[in-house]
Amino acid sequence: MTPRVVLFGPMGIGKTTAIRALCGDTVVDCDVPNLDVGAHHKATTTVGAEFGIVCLSNHEELHVYGSPGQERFGFLRQWLLSSAVGTLVLVDINQPGALPYATELVAQLQRLVPGAATVVLSARPAPQPMLTSFSRQLADHAGMAIPVLAVDVREPDQMFNALELLVAVLPD
Repeated sequence: MTPRVVLFGPMGIGKTTAIRALCGDTVVDCDVPNLDVGAHHKATTTVGAEFGIVCLSNHEELHVYGSPGQERFGFLRQWLLSSAVGTLVLVDINQPGALPYATELVAQLQRLVPGAATVVLSARPAPQPMLTSFSRQLADHAGMAIPVLAVDVREPDQMFNALELLVAVLPD
């Protein structure tokens, strides 16, 4: 079976952009006009599972899925995770609710897929001391070390670095 990685995060954090950075223009998205401008002022929003394929150097594929950020689509998580080898959780650590959000999402992911690898991506610029503090607090709350990496989701090299880190923490 082709390995699957799933991207999670709040609405507007850059999951669609990250998948496009990894997979190019061959992404299947589920974007529709955003009718919930109170939640976020972006033109479109994702209402289903996005999908893209990363072609690996050994001629194998990695399937990359994106989950909608709105909580009302939470039912998709279990399906998306059903055969996932790992997850990337995108957050803006500058936001006051980022730590509780990441902590709860990591806990949900571990309940649904025990042992799956998770890397948290700081998808907005933040000073290094803030990133270090967030990483320590997340580890304390989660009861385990979870890699936290600052990325620009628009940059393919940075997103591939995130995938490499995820592969490095996959269980044997």
